[in-house]
Amino acid sequence: MQRDEQHALGVTIGLLLLVGGVLVGDALVGPWPTFAAGAGLVLVHYLGPSVAREIAVRRFARQIRRYH
Repeated sequence: MQRDEQHALGVTIGLLLLVGGVLVGDALVGPWPTFAAGAGLVLVHYLGPSVAREIAVRRFARQIRRYH
């Protein structure tokens, strides 16, 4: 039961930070740069692991070709 309450509190705090960040960003730089920054962060979070894995595989393959 306590874990569910902690999870709900974490989600609530995260949403408050998200909304607050969007409002501050909108006030400081405008809606389009704020949207672009948010969308960029989402894309980096979504694509980051697969891109990092691809880079690691290519680096490893290059090392194998170099030593053999």
